[in-house]
Amino acid sequence: MPCADCYRGNDHPGPVVGNEIKLHGYDVYITQPQSKTRSPNALIVVLSDAFGWNTNNLRRLADSYAERTSCTVYVPDFMHGTAAPSSTKALVNRILSERGLLAWLVKPWLFLRASLILVPFFFRNNVEKRYPGIRNFMDDLRCGEAADSKVGVVGFCWGGYGATQLAHGGLARNGKTLIDAAYTAHPSELKVPGDIERVKLPYSVVVGDVDFAMPLKEVQRSVEILEAKENVHSEVVIIPNAKHGFAVRGNPDDKLEKDMADQAEDQMVRWFARYLV
Repeated sequence: MPCADCYRGNDHPGPVVGNEIKLHGYDVYITQPQSKTRSPNALIVVLSDAFGWNTNNLRRLADSYAERTSCTVYVPDFMHGTAAPSSTKALVNRILSERGLLAWLVKPWLFLRASLILVPFFFRNNVEKRYPGIRNFMDDLRCGEAADSKVGVVGFCWGGYGATQLAHGGLARNGKTLIDAAYTAHPSELKVPGDIERVKLPYSVVVGDVDFAMPLKEVQRSVEILEAKENVHSEVVIIPNAKHGFAVRGNPDDKLEKDMADQAEDQMVRWFARYLV
């Protein structure tokens, strides 16, 4: 089971500029650069965290990605409307922060409320169960809109599993790899060393050194495995004191947390500038 940090964090205010469409059987948020000419040669697909495709946090990031890379960015609903509700963040934040006598009185009730939300989520959205749908979408995209374009994939937390699987180099029906490059921030549900040993395509990771979903021991083992791959371009960036979810759910009013999120976004932009644009 993922750590509690998978379900805590902050909601980010602000407008978004993209639109919702239907694509290859999925609801998809699509966004394009507003002040630059769109690049016809690259697309980015974002795999969400546990809170799904329609959070303001994720859509604002997608808008920024589009603007900074000149790529069209897709955020599909791979959970089919069953993502963890945003209200879960406040609930888990309270469970983890409540102290003293009051905590003894209210925590059992808070745990019950959280269980009623998260148990169905785990059942419906097991990452291995959902991955075939992700793969089929990427196959359709590669044989359709991206037949003549490069494709990057971004995965946060829950989505880090899918991004890593796609980096294994699987082929679409047209014989091309499903993606050209992958980036993941604080991935969860990875099996180390197995999932890392199979990486064959450019693969970038950013993770904190206090991330319970991917402990530092597993991060260091991943670094060793990737550095031994002479023909695979990769990078693993470890941010001190960064907790799980920092790239997408950090506190935008906290300078340190904002700097961590900005560092993660800058890493993604540099990576795809090298391998997509």
